[in-house]
Amino acid sequence: MDDKSLDYYRQRARAECEAALNASSAEARHVHAEMAEAYGCLVHIAELEQRGELAPGKVAKIADAQLQRDEAEYGGHAPKQRCRCAGKGAPQSRTRPYRT
Repeated sequence: MDDKSLDYYRQRARAECEAALNASSAEARHVHAEMAEAYGCLVHIAELEQRGELAPGKVAKIADAQLQRDEAEYGGHAPKQRCRCAGKGAPQSRTRPYRT
């Protein structure tokens, strides 16, 4: 990811945080907080890749492996889990917990 894209995602994360703070309903706050967290995860992953702490494409490979597992004959769908970036400085949602 180039620096322009990374800056864009940082700006989107900040804008979504502001939107969450200014939202008129709990549902809108939750949605904006989710989007802010998603943009934050993208930024965090890109920064890890730039520092060499995460192999480029590794996150995509993990996601592809999970999709293939879910489509296997023996498989079923694993319980849905909220994306949490591993590592220090990972964005954390400060809204209500994930509903399963």
